[in-house]
Formats: sequence, C-alpha cells, structure tokens
Amino acid sequence: MTKTVAFYTLGCKVNQYESQQLEAQFREAGYAVVDSRAEADVYVVNTCTVTRLADRKSRQFMRRAKRQNPSSLLVAMGCYPQTNPEEVSRIAEADILVGNEDKGKVFTYVEAFFREHRPNDCMLTEKEQGHADNAALLCVHLESRTRALLKIQDGCDRFCSYCVIPYARGPVRSRPMDEILAEAETLLRAGYRELVLTGINTALYGADQSGSSEGVISVVDALSRLKGDFRIRLGSLEPTVVDAAYVEKLLAYDKLCHHLHLSVQSGSDRILDAMNRHYTISDYMEIVRVVRNADPRYGLTTDIITGFPGETEEDFRQSLDLVRQVGYLKVHGFPYSKRLLTRAGEMSGAVPAPVKKERNRRLKEIADVASEAFLRSLEGRKLRVLPEEIFIDAAGQSYWKGHADQFVTVYVSCPSGKLPGNEFVEVVAGVPYEEGVMAGKEL
Repeated sequence: MTKTVAFYTLGCKVNQYESQQLEAQFREAGYAVVDSRAEADVYVVNTCTVTRLADRKSRQFMRRAKRQNPSSLLVAMGCYPQTNPEEVSRIAEADILVGNEDKGKVFTYVEAFFREHRPNDCMLTEKEQGHADNAALLCVHLESRTRALLKIQDGCDRFCSYCVIPYARGPVRSRPMDEILAEAETLLRAGYRELVLTGINTALYGADQSGSSEGVISVVDALSRLKGDFRIRLGSLEPTVVDAAYVEKLLAYDKLCHHLHLSVQSGSDRILDAMNRHYTISDYMEIVRVVRNADPRYGLTTDIITGFPGETEEDFRQSLDLVRQVGYLKVHGFPYSKRLLTRAGEMSGAVPAPVKKERNRRLKEIADVASEAFLRSLEGRKLRVLPEEIFIDAAGQSYWKGHADQFVTVYVSCPSGKLPGNEFVEVVAGVPYEEGVMAGKEL
C-alpha cells in the first residue's frame, strides 16, 4: 500500500523551497504527497521561529496532525528545533527532530524509522552547529508549472538585535553559480516562466566567496542571459546590505520583475539604531527614489515591527508617515516578539502587549489605504500577468488568478474554467479588491 506524506511549512520562501525539495524526494520513492489537512502516514513540519506565534503554530499543527492520525510519524524540522531543541523535545507529538543542516536527510530518517520501528537519534549535535549546506536537489516535480523558487544562498551575518535567524541558519553560504544556472535551466525546460530568487538574505550572495563579487546582481545577470521568455523575481533585498547606487544597477535588467521587497522594520532612525539596522530613513528613501524614478508604479512591499522595546508613540507615528510617503503595495506588520539569544530580548522599555496589538491594527489601516492608492494608480493600464490557478467564487463564477510583474494578484474572468496556458497574458487592470489584489480583463 502506498504511504502518504503531508508537509506543513511556516515562514520564509527558503523553507518553502526546502519543503519542495523533500516533496520531490518522497514522490520519487513512491510516496503520495497529500494535503496537510488530510490523514497521512508521515507529517513533516518545517518550522519557523521568527516570532512566538510561529512557534505556537508549529505546536498546534503537531497536535492536530496526531489527532488526524494518532499512529502517524511526525517530523519537526528547521529553525524551531535548531534554536530551542530542549523546548521542542518536550513536544510529545514530535517523533523525530531535525535541525537546519540535516533537512536533506529527513527522508532517510523516516525510512529508517519504519525499518527499525523506533525514532532515530537525530537531535542536534555539536557538528550541526557548523551549518554545512544541504545537498542540492532539483525541484522539478511540482504540480504548478508557473512560478518556481530558486534558492541562491543561506545564512545571515547581520545580527539585527531582534532576530534569531543568524543563530538558526548560521553564516552566509552562497550556492555556486554553475549549480544555480543548472537548476534554472532545468526549471525553464520544465516550463516554468518565473524564477523567484530566495535566500535568508539574498543581498549577501557572494559575501562568503573569494574574489570580486557583485552580489545578487551577478546572479540576475547570469540568469538574464539564459534563453526563453521568463522573468526573475527577487524574494527580498535588504537595505542593511545594499544602497541606492547598487539598486540602480540592478534595475537595468529587463527580465527582473518590477517588484522589490525592501524590509524597513521601522520609520524611526532611533529605533533602527536600536535594531542594529545599518541605514537611516534618509538612506532608505534614496533607494525608494531610485526605484520610483525607474518606474513610478514599481511594486514595493515591506515588513514593519510594532512595539519594539523603547518604541514611543512618536517613533510609531514616523512608521505610519513612512507608509504614507512610500505608498507600498503591501506591508507585513507584526508586533515585536521576544526571542531567545537576541540582544533585544534583554532590552528594557518593553511595550505592553495591548499597545503593540493596537499599533499593529493602526498600521494595517494605513497600509490598506496605501495599497488601494497604489492599485488605483494601475487601473486601466496594461499588466503582464502569469496565470497560475483557477478560482471559483461563492456564486460559482470561474476566474483565473495570477501575478503581475509588480506582484499584484490579479483575478480575470474565465467562463471556460480553464487556464489560458502557461504563457504571459496581457491584462487591463481593473478595480482593487483588497490589499495587493485587483480585477483584470484579458486584452
């Protein structure tokens, strides 16, 4: 009888990429990959530990999975067991714990478990603190053949005072260029039309390699030389690493989507300094100016933390002003969460939880207004959209859904109920639906 496996992935696109790698391994071995809400023989939880909420979601899913199938095998892997192995080891539902280095060995651990009818000794070891990179796998067995994640690096050495990720992911490790290009060519041959470059801090690509390096520009340049009608999307670009002059060079590549995720975290220079973010709001706005000069309707998205230790109402007001000034397509706002190992976790001036929550609510209100204004600026304009999936609304009407270059999600009426094909489609932008989402009409 065919064994089944389900994946539950939290957090960043790197986690998504690594889950897809494992899915491919299990499929090749004859497993059926099922939805995480279904009963499965194996559940793999790819955890995130950026916030306490992420930890809680991981624990909640583990409990739910065991209720769905009490006899299932459950693997907890990734950043949560990497940074807090003692806490995760106390979770009764977790049968196997795997840190970030050994994610690529999960299939081997699962098979050994079934052979030996006992958990493997795969708790974190001294060796694992070295954070050696996983063996590369090609993700060519995905159901969707439109957008593919392409991991280019892992690790971060910025040590923002609130962030546990450098401890969870280790130092910067860049994938060799020939390996990146080989995977990209495989994905393009398989029919993918968008390559989404991912990493823990993609702007640090090449920082660990000897000799001169243009960073992530070198990756974009090499990929742009590949043949075919496809586009390249940067998952994110950190202003702690790049400046306006660097971004201006990057914008010269035609295949690069007109969308950047520029994580700002706060609109207050005082808070940015406390966060150990190495730029000022003036520096950040210079990057925005360069982007807007290249294309006034360039899609910009960001992250903002509310209630960082010591954040005053004036500091928060500056964050709101920044959202209004930039005119983001989307803002991911979240209340500050104290994390083990971080300097911010030891700071005084904790902001009460109700204040953090209220500030986050106000931030969302302003972000929604900014997003609608950005979408309104696109109305009536041609967008190049990549169809991804069929959506049927409550009234039974069919639409196809896809992303424009700007990372706007577009819904287009589709009476046939079929995707128009794995090709870019020119669409006239219609009315906004909600943050980052709008209607469209095929030309």
